[in-house]
Amino acid sequence: MEKKIIITIGRQYGSGGRYVGKKLAEQLGIAFYDKELINLASKESGICGEFFEKADERNSGSLLKALAMGFSMNNAIFQSNDYLSNESLFQIQSDVIRKVAAEQSCILVGRCADYILRDNENCISVFISARMEDRIRRAVEYAHIEEKEAEEYIRKADKSRASYYNYYTDKIWGAAESYDLCISSSVYGIDETTAFIREFVSKR
Repeated sequence: MEKKIIITIGRQYGSGGRYVGKKLAEQLGIAFYDKELINLASKESGICGEFFEKADERNSGSLLKALAMGFSMNNAIFQSNDYLSNESLFQIQSDVIRKVAAEQSCILVGRCADYILRDNENCISVFISARMEDRIRRAVEYAHIEEKEAEEYIRKADKSRASYYNYYTDKIWGAAESYDLCISSSVYGIDETTAFIREFVSKR
């Protein structure tokens, strides 16, 4: 039986990590999951996707109240004294990630997938970084913001991702020892970074 391929991608904001992941998934003919994980978690749990959106790759510490008695969970209405903690939402999303990885070859972007699948022998974890000037350029294009705002936007996004990752794992976001491969998309560009990771996966 053909060996399953599971690739997790952590990334600095603006590094092009999502583009690399999508290209790689297309080339390998396997599934790609980024925001799609939120939709799956919502479908599996019956919880409104807005809860997952609010907690997505953000640090824990505050409880997500059931907004205002209006959202349903398996057709049951939350009462005003009910709430979902970020930890509960993380656990639900973790279960979805494990289920997806158990069922098919795939690429998973962010959401501590490398840590969640740390015991999966088929999983290869990658972290993609880039030079700030390249990240600013992409932030301007993707977020439709002015260049002068982009660097602050990037730093805030990275801080949020790092806090989320460091809170839920026993590893450090972006540190080389936390991943199987760390690579800068500024060195190779998006296409060659994709090719490099593909070659790495084939040799692994």
